[in-house]
Amino acid sequence: MDEIKKWTEELAEIYMLAPISKTTNTEIWFDDDFRAHFKLIFTPAVCHGFGDIHGGIISTLIDNATWFTAAAQFPYKWVATSELHTYLMRPARKRDLYAEGFIISKGKKLVITKSEVKTKSGDLIAYGSATVFISNLSFSMEKAKEKLGKLK
Repeated sequence: MDEIKKWTEELAEIYMLAPISKTTNTEIWFDDDFRAHFKLIFTPAVCHGFGDIHGGIISTLIDNATWFTAAAQFPYKWVATSELHTYLMRPARKRDLYAEGFIISKGKKLVITKSEVKTKSGDLIAYGSATVFISNLSFSMEKAKEKLGKLK
């Protein structure tokens, strides 16, 4: 359990160093069950032409919550989303959004995950699912920082 706790702390740090966290104005944390949670703090920068949060941004929240929830289960292994489904239920109405990931099924090579995106008051904005592939490649904080450094 200590290994997963340390790994989720590193995953959260990696995410906050990544440009996407600033682009989408999001924060990450893990709960005691190592499920990933994301908060999108509303900013006009995430809006489409009609002035509300773009569906692609909402899909990104689902992708993040499902990927990080799966990744938490496999310390220091690279995982990759191989399939992602997003179902948009209603407009976000320029509100902060919260996404949470859940494991549906966990195998040695595939993890099926789901996520819900809600407002602070609990309104369901969207939900989705993902299939995440577990590779044999190793992944570390050092590798992530090296890759991020090459983006600059």
